[in-house]
Amino acid sequence: MIGLVVTGHAHFATGMQSSIELIAGAAENVKYVDFPGDSTEELKANQIQAMKELKDCDGVLVMADLVGGSPFNNAVESKMMCADQKIEVLAGANLGMLIEAVSNMEDYTDPAAFADELIETGKDCIARYVMVDRADDEEDEDGI
Repeated sequence: MIGLVVTGHAHFATGMQSSIELIAGAAENVKYVDFPGDSTEELKANQIQAMKELKDCDGVLVMADLVGGSPFNNAVESKMMCADQKIEVLAGANLGMLIEAVSNMEDYTDPAAFADELIETGKDCIARYVMVDRADDEEDEDGI
């Protein structure tokens, strides 16, 4: 089983926790680390603590909100400080990815393979609504 750490700016992580638990229920081996903007050293310490609490998992996947932001950058540094664990770090987490992660983390033992699957899920969760003009459809149906 893969352990999961969700991290992000302000209350991104605990906000996602609220949504995930509403939709998919509470899950074990998931840690939520917010970054309200205080100390990046405190953020890193909290991330390392979360990773260490998941040491009995086959690996850990950290899902952050933004590439290049403090939660992501510190997660990469925290990964290096937990060299005895298999840890992958992703950025750009969205709710669809996180629900998929929580629902399927028991099926994976390799955090890199899990990350690859979740990247595809994240892409699939992006859509744009386009209004279809019914008048155009009716004209095409006349057989000409």
